[in-house]
Amino acid sequence: MRLTGGCLCGAVRYALTVEGGDVADYCHCRQCQKASGAPVMAWVQVPPSRFEVVQGQARAFASSARSARWFCPTCGSSLYMTDAAGRSIGVALGSLDDPAAVAPTAHGWTSAQLPWLVLDDDLPRYDGDPPYDL
Repeated sequence: MRLTGGCLCGAVRYALTVEGGDVADYCHCRQCQKASGAPVMAWVQVPPSRFEVVQGQARAFASSARSARWFCPTCGSSLYMTDAAGRSIGVALGSLDDPAAVAPTAHGWTSAQLPWLVLDDDLPRYDGDPPYDL
């Protein structure tokens, strides 16, 4: 499935192809909370070969030794993450033009989940990285 997305101001646009078996999850870690200003972020991971920035240029912030978070330098929207090994692009579902197109299938970093956030679903939950996380 070919999807598009971008930032709030429209300066940065991207396209990606999501296939069956691609990982989509909620992340409750403190880095995601801080980067988004929200209690949780949802992501889909795809190989770099299925992701491209088609307009503008995002700016990177090395949020850890493992990854960089990319955002719009004009409006600050969180867009995607890359891992240091170049294996995966994690695209923020909220930045998709159709965020309902991909549904998360698990929760990661529930050890940092805020106590007042109650998500009533039967998805698997992991205290840290989900076992498939790149």
